[in-house]
Amino acid sequence: MPHTASRYMADLGFTDGRIFLGPGDIVWDVAAQASVTRIAAGQWGVLHTTGANTTNFAGNLTQALLRKTGFFEDLQEQFGGTGIAGRASIPGRPDTFGAMNTGQQLQPRTAFIPKGFILLSYDVIYSIATLAITTHTTRADQTQYTNNVAAATTVVLASGANGLQTATQANPYVTNVPIPPAQQIYRTLADMALWVEVQVVAAATSVYTLIGIDCLVTYNYA
Repeated sequence: MPHTASRYMADLGFTDGRIFLGPGDIVWDVAAQASVTRIAAGQWGVLHTTGANTTNFAGNLTQALLRKTGFFEDLQEQFGGTGIAGRASIPGRPDTFGAMNTGQQLQPRTAFIPKGFILLSYDVIYSIATLAITTHTTRADQTQYTNNVAAATTVVLASGANGLQTATQANPYVTNVPIPPAQQIYRTLADMALWVEVQVVAAATSVYTLIGIDCLVTYNYA
């Protein structure tokens, strides 16, 4: 049979996965500066305690999503050999197919297909009332742990405003934060954390509530 992405779920990633990191998934660095609060029925958030200070909020995406190390493309047709470089299709793009290499149908590739998830972007949902906050930044970092080796942290999204607002507003903000294309890669390794952080520098009477972080991911598990 032609060497195409006929086993769709074992090849291409789906680009529409979402995971919502709510108050139960979010931690903060100074215990006294925030608490989980009920805003209204069906609405919860992490409320920053009034005060002129800096608070870091964070959620670990790898505690909420499955990771896999890879999967062979054609388990029923492994003819041996070293395989052919390249792939018949581009992971994460079911509407785009690359050209086949010579002899590809006779000698399937033996490399693992990428599995796990790709963080594409995330929405930060928050409210600001009473008085504007001073600064509002977000970042994302991957940290890999190995026994008796210093933790290796890679910047996925550099710290910056990245579109987050500081002014008061009657209703909640929903700010989309895209991940740079170079960091839109499958996260599959064991002993790895992918932290999304939001830092708030509040003025004395600012009322800030972090409602959640809704993450858009490509996922490929089957």
